[in-house]
Amino acid sequence: MHDYQCVGLDVFVISKGLPKVPEKFEGFKLEMISQRGLKCWPGPLPEGMIVDWYTCRYVGSEITDESVKNLLEVLEKNIVWEKVQKLWNQNGKDLFSKSYES
Repeated sequence: MHDYQCVGLDVFVISKGLPKVPEKFEGFKLEMISQRGLKCWPGPLPEGMIVDWYTCRYVGSEITDESVKNLLEVLEKNIVWEKVQKLWNQNGKDLFSKSYES
């Protein structure tokens, strides 16, 4: 049997500079912010950041569609989010890619 579990979200946002998003919200924790696959937060900003599109990766347990909607409602008060992608785990194995360190 395939045991799929949603373990996080990638929220794609448009922002002039590093987006100001909550580090914690309900059951979500901001794991990182990346741009074009390079990790921007936490840690030093990579050289060559030239676009206004970022990915905010939130992780958590017991993620539901309702909790996703609640997070997006909070985010849209301060930023423009473009799309959301759920991050899945199957039988203990992540089915999504990690970002590159800068």
